[in-house]
Amino acid sequence: MGPLRSLRAIAFAFIAAITLATLLTFAAVYFALLGAIDRQVDKRLERESAALLQGNPDRVLLGLRIGEESRRRDSGDIGFLLTDTNGRRLAGNIEPTAPIPPGVSTIDHGAGIPGLTRGRAHVERLPEGLTLTLLAESEPIEDHDAHRLLILASGFGAILLLVVLGILALSLTIRRNIEAVRAAAEAIVEGDMRARVPVEAPGTAFGRQAKAFNRMLDRIEALMASLAQVSNDVAHDLRTPLARLRGRLALLAERPEAGPVSPELEEAAAEAEDILAMFAAILRIAEIEGGERRAMFERIDLGALAGDVAESLEAMVEDSGRVLRLGTLAPAPVEGDVRLLTQLLVNLIENAVNHTPPEATITVEATVRGGRAVLAVADNGPGIPEDARSRALRRFGRLDGSRGSPGHGLGLPLVQAIATLHRGELELADAKPGLIVRISLPLAG
Repeated sequence: MGPLRSLRAIAFAFIAAITLATLLTFAAVYFALLGAIDRQVDKRLERESAALLQGNPDRVLLGLRIGEESRRRDSGDIGFLLTDTNGRRLAGNIEPTAPIPPGVSTIDHGAGIPGLTRGRAHVERLPEGLTLTLLAESEPIEDHDAHRLLILASGFGAILLLVVLGILALSLTIRRNIEAVRAAAEAIVEGDMRARVPVEAPGTAFGRQAKAFNRMLDRIEALMASLAQVSNDVAHDLRTPLARLRGRLALLAERPEAGPVSPELEEAAAEAEDILAMFAAILRIAEIEGGERRAMFERIDLGALAGDVAESLEAMVEDSGRVLRLGTLAPAPVEGDVRLLTQLLVNLIENAVNHTPPEATITVEATVRGGRAVLAVADNGPGIPEDARSRALRRFGRLDGSRGSPGHGLGLPLVQAIATLHRGELELADAKPGLIVRISLPLAG
């Protein structure tokens, strides 16, 4: 049996264990109670037998004693029988229709004693071939065993019901608290850093756990806000001097006296432009990860959008020597930001152009699979090794083979940020040959 991996499985396993333990306890108590009653009846029969046989009476005296005992009030519920060697009754008040074995045994209605449902028998062999049999009911009340079973079943059933209800209540409480933590975690993953776990009972273990979890989230939010602020401040503060530097380099390159160094000045201005683009990308990612753009979401046909973007970039792709091909463009309604999804597709196509050789084929398609819209951009270039794909999704995580290509290692991280904002998932896979990037987004309701 595999490990119990869910709260429901644990609860059901515990209920099954408690039920089994209750049933075993019920059976033990029931049979222990029967045994105690039988022992008390056996002791009484032994005392009665000893009283009858006191002084080793002959058969006549023994018969008289049996008759006297049968008439006594305190032994009126005991059956007496004295038989000879041939089994003929010599004295007593009972006539069993079935033989009763020597010693102590349990009898029931099969013994043929009128009114007896269950009892105990004490049979002794006496001299001269005589046999003394004493019977007593262990169930003096009709259907007493059934009533006893009902009482025990009711008691243990009530206990079992209370235990099961307690387990279910505890399971529901744990599940509700787990769901609250999960909802807060999912909200944070989707960009809402202000999400917190509700604290319903501060003094309980769950309340203290929720408060500790919220304090951890407060600390993480503060650290991330501080880091984001530093990154934004650096990017903002450097953009202005870099823009001025680029402008001055461009002006210097245009002066006649620049002469021989004009190409170097133009190259320096272009590098400054690249740095400005990198800072713009960093700020863009920070803006997207903030989650505020969800307020601008609207219903979009992802298939139609992919076709429009691919058509607008077809000339650029062909000028680069690559081929842009449209695959299946099925209707795929999603809730999203048109500009961001357009930028996502543009980045994927440009990334494929920058990292594939001339004459490579780039394919764009949009499908619906498993209740989700799937946007895919594939190429037949060199691809990305499986062990390097996680690095390709990190900021500035450029691979060794792409060091000479344009870009700053921010294209795929920006795509991932946009996909995450839209509650989607990004997957890098092997196109055999080449790379295929899949963006899976939830369908609009």
